[in-house]
Amino acid sequence: MPEESRKISFTKKSDLLRFFLKNQKKLSSYINWSIRFPSTYEITREWNMNDSMRQYRINTSWRNHVIRFIEAKRTASKYSGSGTNNRIITSLDYCNNDRECAKALDTWLEYMEEEERYSFYVHFATSSIDEAIKSLNILIDRKDSDQDLRMPLLRDSITSYSRPFKSSHGRLEKRYRLTEIIGVPSPVELHNRIIGARDQLYAHCDLSVKAPRVSKIGISLRMAGHYWSDYEALLPTMAKLMDNALLLIRQYIAKEGMNDVAKFFKKFKEADDLTASEPVLLDRLYGNESSK
Repeated sequence: MPEESRKISFTKKSDLLRFFLKNQKKLSSYINWSIRFPSTYEITREWNMNDSMRQYRINTSWRNHVIRFIEAKRTASKYSGSGTNNRIITSLDYCNNDRECAKALDTWLEYMEEEERYSFYVHFATSSIDEAIKSLNILIDRKDSDQDLRMPLLRDSITSYSRPFKSSHGRLEKRYRLTEIIGVPSPVELHNRIIGARDQLYAHCDLSVKAPRVSKIGISLRMAGHYWSDYEALLPTMAKLMDNALLLIRQYIAKEGMNDVAKFFKKFKEADDLTASEPVLLDRLYGNESSK
């Protein structure tokens, strides 16, 4: 890759000297820098591929093009069969039939898909179950000493536990849900009950469950099976359920090799050099959002 340079010009030696003294420490950290004396005085700053800001810009630019490509595919799918011409369907189409560019775009797409999958299981799913367990443990510890905390902590534990078992929409047209990978943790009946409570009571407001009745003294609710007394005896079993769910997630993470992030993404570090270069062709075709 060619080096990137930026020039700063001065018309007076005194201005150059002040700039040099002010930025001496910063200049010493550059890969290469020089002072030239033509009709004006110039300092040329040069970077190589190890420059973190440049690499960040390259990564951002490729990511933006992957998202644009996905959006183009979505549009093509929406209008397929309508007789509309020039609909982008493949990476080769997006890259204007440049095979090297399409190969690099596919590699970035695959990387970002794995990045989403890794993030969902290693962070999102794991932290959600962890939060559910923490809330449940506090509830068990304080249910008698602080009754006002009972239902808020129960609600938080139920919603946190349920979160990764509901559909999570990724940016790349993929959806993630724990049950598709680890199945339903045991005991299944309690799991289903918790998910139902989340769907009907805590994340939504299903009146069919609340069964409201209006009278002269106000609104009465008949939430059979959803009062504190219904859950109190289930707390130890809920703890086992959540521990089982966390164990299944960690087993999947280990099986997929996600415990070692460097090894999990190793194949992408060995990808073609084009994936680590500026997407010049795509920037020319579609613009470069990362430079704005």
